[in-house]
Amino acid sequence: MISWLQRGTLALAGVILALPLSTALAEPFDLADGERVVLIGGTFAERAQQHDYIEAALTARFPGRKLVFRNLGWSGDTVWGDSRAGFETRAEGYRRLVQHVLELDPTVVLVAYGANESFAGAEGLPDFVAGLDRLLNDLRDTGARFVLLSPTRQEHFAAPLPDPTAHNRDLRLYGRMLEVVAGQRGYRYVDLYSLIPDGHAEQPPCPLTDNGLHYAAYGYWRAANALLQDLELTPGAWSLEIDADGEELVANGTTATDVARESGSIRFTLTDAHLPSAALPDEARACGRPVGVTRTVRVRDLPAGKHTLKIDDAAVVTARAEEWAAGVNLEAAPELAQAEELRRAILAKNELYFHRWRPQNETYLFGFRKYEQGQNAQEVPKFDPLVAEAEAKIVELAQPKPHRYELVAESEVSE
Repeated sequence: MISWLQRGTLALAGVILALPLSTALAEPFDLADGERVVLIGGTFAERAQQHDYIEAALTARFPGRKLVFRNLGWSGDTVWGDSRAGFETRAEGYRRLVQHVLELDPTVVLVAYGANESFAGAEGLPDFVAGLDRLLNDLRDTGARFVLLSPTRQEHFAAPLPDPTAHNRDLRLYGRMLEVVAGQRGYRYVDLYSLIPDGHAEQPPCPLTDNGLHYAAYGYWRAANALLQDLELTPGAWSLEIDADGEELVANGTTATDVARESGSIRFTLTDAHLPSAALPDEARACGRPVGVTRTVRVRDLPAGKHTLKIDDAAVVTARAEEWAAGVNLEAAPELAQAEELRRAILAKNELYFHRWRPQNETYLFGFRKYEQGQNAQEVPKFDPLVAEAEAKIVELAQPKPHRYELVAESEVSE
């Protein structure tokens, strides 16, 4: 049984674990050029590569750096490597888990366990902590920085799906234990359970999962933004303020150059510091969720009448002078399209890598039936150059590009 004690300690199976007052670390989270980030865990980790909002958000935040991301998630997995056992034992599944991580020589490991283990309830906590400690110890020689992610909450769907209240208590408890372990080891901890609410309880309601447990696209979009928030990587608001003469200019999140004022127009070039997060998934737009991307342009002292903003010669938005003075939000911009293109490139890369490390007919290629098709195993490494090519494209897409802006009076547009 578990009992919460005074002075921030937890008594568990006869062992007193000190709860950290704060999991914040002195060093800000950063990804340097060439870092290798590995994600391990169960269904949350594996299904992340179906949408890739998390990897896209981290990639966009560090443009110009050749980052390598590898998703080793496996649906239904635990800290004991159960799902990786195949036709063999749990011990073999665990050995494969550790071996795969070590072979990738990671510099950062994102650990997303606790969801499946939580079904054992409070009584299963000692085994979970022991298994987690063993896994972290066996991966410690990588020298990687670890980020422990809490399991996410179960959403409250209507009957016949079950009431999640009891299970959410256990999920929260396992998340709290991950926080304890992270605090003791000096690792980062991201409390996704607290950062991401039940989508049904929000206004307007919008589910994050497809069955209460497993995230759909919108859930991973929220998880990506929650991760950036907790790692203090959330970019500041993008905005541009300029007067009609083009002389006074304040830019946030972007750099303005080549500002020119001509009769009836203002022209300038903008280069963003980094790409925005990928746009809100269509499923969330359908249930009325706000877009979540704000790009505000304010232009003071324009002549009365309507003025159209063009980006790379394409008209984007038309508004009156007083609306430009108050600030106009750009719902369409080339950077938003580039962010989505980046996400889709990451999707394609991860599909290639999935076939590399979990090929179809694995049992016939490498397992106990390899005597039948084992000669085809030589084809699997041929995915490596394809992955490398895809990663080179990702690096290029993550780099913001300069775009030419022009604000033109309506009379000039119509000519």
